[in-house]
Amino acid sequence: MSSAAPMSRRAFVAGLVSIPAGAGAAPLIDLTSGKGLYSQTYAAPELSSGGGVLNLYGREVDVPVANLAPNLSRGRGPYLAQPLRLSLLNVNTDERMQLDVPASLEFGWVQQRQLNQFLRDWRDDKVKKIDPIVLHDLVKICGAFMGPSQNLDVRITSGYRTQKTNDMLRRQSRQVAQNSLHIQGKAIDFSLPEVPIRVLAAKTREICGGGVGSYSTFVHIDSGAARQWSA
Repeated sequence: MSSAAPMSRRAFVAGLVSIPAGAGAAPLIDLTSGKGLYSQTYAAPELSSGGGVLNLYGREVDVPVANLAPNLSRGRGPYLAQPLRLSLLNVNTDERMQLDVPASLEFGWVQQRQLNQFLRDWRDDKVKKIDPIVLHDLVKICGAFMGPSQNLDVRITSGYRTQKTNDMLRRQSRQVAQNSLHIQGKAIDFSLPEVPIRVLAAKTREICGGGVGSYSTFVHIDSGAARQWSA
């Protein structure tokens, strides 16, 4: 009995020494991705999907790369007083999507995949993950106009664009930014059928911490540097 305790301590110390240095130094949670140390992840930034029809874009403001660091305070805490439902319409493809939004704004992975698909570049048939910050801003803006029915119609004019699509649009119009944040999945153009653009733009400027552009038929939001413009 007297030798059992020393043997246990020696085994415990030997076990600690045998742990690889890299594993001992690595955090159990990856703060950049939210994944555990031993979790397996798969990232596919661009995938294939369906097609669509004509769309028009207005002038955007280019943002220096140095100004693209997200405002972390915009990604914390519950934003909604209660859950809501958005009836999304992609005006380019005529696709529709019912989005049930929890008050916490924590989208599940299925919802995120559906949103990425819905906001894809329909011209180039590519999908990219949409920045959660710009999605949260979109939902908060919509929540500000939510009526008693807790159901709101939202028209999406533009989400993700490939570089190829953006270059094509620039050849057609000088109003398209060369370094559009749409290319990074950090911008959305939208409108609310029952809300005048002037009213929508004013409320959007109050809520959105990034870029806000007001156009004749839609409002542009992005998660870049804070700035405002009209076209």
